Amino acid sequence: MTAQGGGGRAALFFLFLLAAYPLWPYVVPLFAGAVLCAVGWRTQLAFERRFHVPRMVGAAVHALVWLAIIAIPASLIIQTVAANLGPLIAKWQSGAPLFTVPARLAQIPFIGAWLSRRLHELNAKILLHYLQEHAGFIKDSLAHVWILFLHTVIAALAVLSLGLRGEHVDAELHRIAHTLWGARGPEVIAIAMRSARAVMIGLIGVGVAEGVLIGASYSLARMPMWTVWMVATMLLSAIPFGAGAIVALATGWLMLNGHLLAGILVAAWGTIVITAADLALRPLVTGAQSPVPFLLLLLSILGGAKVFGLVGVIAGPFFVMVASGLWQAWLREPAA
Repeated sequence: MTAQGGGGRAALFFLFLLAAYPLWPYVVPLFAGAVLCAVGWRTQLAFERRFHVPRMVGAAVHALVWLAIIAIPASLIIQTVAANLGPLIAKWQSGAPLFTVPARLAQIPFIGAWLSRRLHELNAKILLHYLQEHAGFIKDSLAHVWILFLHTVIAALAVLSLGLRGEHVDAELHRIAHTLWGARGPEVIAIAMRSARAVMIGLIGVGVAEGVLIGASYSLARMPMWTVWMVATMLLSAIPFGAGAIVALATGWLMLNGHLLAGILVAAWGTIVITAADLALRPLVTGAQSPVPFLLLLLSILGGAKVFGLVGVIAGPFFVMVASGLWQAWLREPAA
């Protein structure tokens, strides 16, 4: 019986691997959807009780709220940029300079004249040559935009699916934990939940800080709909290079619309804020409720992003904090 039981478990494990293999390309949005559902689960239950709506409605609203939070700022930014493409294309086709140097900057000895000459050379011909040389990179970037959109939809569908059967998922997790760790199963679940909460607090806290600080530069630069750009910076700060991409887009938009100095200042300030947030603030906020050392958390965030990709920003510190919590719990046990 033991041999048969062991063989059956091995076959079941192999079957799970086969089932997970075709889902591997979508592990990032599925994991993100699970985290988002866990974060908003209590709010969904409160919404259902407050308005007396069925579970299907509560789960659908839960998924749509997350989808709107991510999609609406992105769509508004795309509309803002697209509205200015027509005049810019006409300007490039006319052979006029793409950028103009502010009068005060142009009056600086040596630097002003050199900068004016260099920017005057950036006409449509130069731009076309640049686009041809970097066509592959541009194509890959557009493909990543499509992948990000697809993953956002999949994450929202994961929130919907898990939100429909949240109690069942919780019971199944406790049953699995009990099977794997016996009486210590609930403690493992509790440590994992505390770690996940700490990681999400770090993501949200850093996102808000980056968005507010960089958003102030958008406001000072008098960008139209600067609050939308600020919200987009907050949301994409959870993704490696996400906030940097928004800052780069804002910088390009300012420069192409004749605000060269404002664009340079936004780029410089954004770089400072993002660097400080990723290397200092994120590990500090994430580890505020954890005994994990600062350096270990920093390396888990950076290494997680490198090893696991986008999901590594969450998975890296999460696994390290869970391992640390289990280690601390083992140390607290009396010696046999």
